[in-house]
Amino acid sequence: MSAKKVTMKDIARDARVGIATVDRVLNKRTPVKESTERKVLESARRLGFALEQSQYRLAAGQSAIPLRMGFILLQESHSFYHQLAQALEQAALPWHSPAQAPVFLHYDINAIDDMVAAIARLSEEVDAIGIVALDNPLIRHAVAQAVDKGVRVFTLLSDMSIPQRTGYIGLDNQKAGRTAGWAVDRLCHGSGEIGIIVGDNRFICQESCEISFRSFLREHGKGDRVLEPVRSHERADIARRVTEEMLQRYPDLEAIYAPCGGVEGIIAALHAHQRQHQVTLICHGPVDHGELALIDGTIDLMLAHRLAEFASATVDAFVQCAHQPQATFINALQPFDLLTKENL
Repeated sequence: MSAKKVTMKDIARDARVGIATVDRVLNKRTPVKESTERKVLESARRLGFALEQSQYRLAAGQSAIPLRMGFILLQESHSFYHQLAQALEQAALPWHSPAQAPVFLHYDINAIDDMVAAIARLSEEVDAIGIVALDNPLIRHAVAQAVDKGVRVFTLLSDMSIPQRTGYIGLDNQKAGRTAGWAVDRLCHGSGEIGIIVGDNRFICQESCEISFRSFLREHGKGDRVLEPVRSHERADIARRVTEEMLQRYPDLEAIYAPCGGVEGIIAALHAHQRQHQVTLICHGPVDHGELALIDGTIDLMLAHRLAEFASATVDAFVQCAHQPQATFINALQPFDLLTKENL
């Protein structure tokens, strides 16, 4: 006597969903939540229903479409990018085959030629690239060439002025800059100068933060006190040096806004000059030992990325473009937290 044929009704009963949901999953009629899809496919597999190979992968807790992901980030010695790489790796691993892990390459912010070579290399090895880089013509050209080969390229944290990119994942930098301006306006009541430290002028995210910061303070009568930005190149040692120069040149310096990497150097400079409680510091994070700097009052306000959510959104965007070959531009703006010593 032949075994009973497994029906959609059987699968629906086992998965505790409706028959229509089972039909949508098995026949790919319309998308359902990934968790629901996995539940239906696991029930189908357990009951002996014949699945496609991609469906078997999902039922086993793996990606339906193995994706090869590559990431080009700034130097891992910077605490922020080390933490970012860890979060991205954790989010990306389930979508890779066991034999191939996601690729991570780290470079100095000004290593343009190395980044160009890295883009060319990854365009032969992976399906999607996430990159943190300056808006440099050579890098834009390399991105365009990678896209021409069918590779999806996403700008992470800082966008680029190139239409071929697949998407941008990062903060709404206008909101971030204006939030920092609001904080300085509310916290600072003297007449001293207001400094800005950026990683580089070609970092579009930080340029937008600076412009929006200035705009808010200009609207509130403090625009004439904002100094020209100085560059840290995303390095703590350079950030310390330029902060010390700023403190020496402007003894009445009242605030610093640092939407950049290398904030650890700014903290060290303020402590070395015993100005950590006289200068209001607004920065982006997370920062190495940032909680201690908030607690002791060196950092007054941190605009903190939610790195786990950022990494998850990045991988989700990669997967979305893999499922939709003609996908439109993906603009995945990410939230940020406002941290003070009182809400840690």
